[in-house]
Amino acid sequence: MRARVRKIFRNIRDPVDLVVLMNSVDPHIDLSFFYATGLTDGLFEGCAAWLHPDGSAEIMTSALEEAAAKKSGLPLHVFRHREEPARLLRKLLDGHRRIGINAAELTHDAFNRLRKYAPKSAKFVDVSEAVTQSRLVKDDEEVALIQKACDIASKSFEETLPAIRPGVQEAKIAAELVYHMQQNGATGPSFRTIVGSGPNGAEPHYTAGPRKIRKGDLIVIDFGSLYHMYCSDVTRTVVVGKASEEQRSMYNTVARAQKAALAKMKPGVKGKAVDAAARTLIDSTKYKGRFIHGLGHSVGLAVHDGGGLFTTSELVLRSNMVMTDEPGVYIPGFGGVRIEDDVLVTEAGARYMSSAPRELLEL
Repeated sequence: MRARVRKIFRNIRDPVDLVVLMNSVDPHIDLSFFYATGLTDGLFEGCAAWLHPDGSAEIMTSALEEAAAKKSGLPLHVFRHREEPARLLRKLLDGHRRIGINAAELTHDAFNRLRKYAPKSAKFVDVSEAVTQSRLVKDDEEVALIQKACDIASKSFEETLPAIRPGVQEAKIAAELVYHMQQNGATGPSFRTIVGSGPNGAEPHYTAGPRKIRKGDLIVIDFGSLYHMYCSDVTRTVVVGKASEEQRSMYNTVARAQKAALAKMKPGVKGKAVDAAARTLIDSTKYKGRFIHGLGHSVGLAVHDGGGLFTTSELVLRSNMVMTDEPGVYIPGFGGVRIEDDVLVTEAGARYMSSAPRELLEL
């Protein structure tokens, strides 16, 4: 993982002689800890990664996580009792004057502990931007893990389709989808599965509730699998029965917008230009103003991995970034349509990583 650590230091504008990635108690776990160490399992509460400018790294770990930590091949500092972390923090911080912290993911309590045990003359420097920038461009191993997560999610969606029928609760469909993902090798879902039927589909971040599917419903299904710490994020919209003219019009508009955005997703293009490609198309139709969120976001160790495609995004796309392409149209009281795929940006353009059917499925 030396290349990842070196990349973090290259992206730091205000040089430091050490970077500490400190975890607290779940869910306050810094996923960059896993990025820098290459570990893909374990929880590592109260543990930390210590990164050095030459690309080397060390792990401060509890005995509980020692077996998992050994898989990194990195030097370990193992604590077995409650008083030991303080001793280790003092030892590992000693002699360092400029200490980088990932403030975006560091709790106030953890920062106070670092400050308490650091040399009095030490200065803490926020390197959050450098960490985010490093994680945005995936290496080949990361791309392979995300691809596997996409493959699992896509296959599981197709296996779930027979369960989508009138009288079945949204929550039952969500449970069925998660079951198939784990049967197909996922560690679990990468976020709470969304199944928004009928009018519920007009809420982009609705989850899944007791409403029973009805004939004629549009259903927005947003799902993703977690595979060795890496995420996928896919959305498909289906209709139960034959689609009405209005439903088909909504779907075709969103599908065209997604393709327009995909054609823009090339290295050197700004995020706001990609968003505009989809938004301009939708706003040229009767659905103007019904696309109410940004076009997409980066995907990796987190579902929202630090970068976004939205109206003011200055993010410049680079090869090996993984972004979602997810335009949508939402009509309160009627329903919604969203089509979302994970996209790998390459020098040759962009390609979908998720493969679930994109045509409007009439079930």
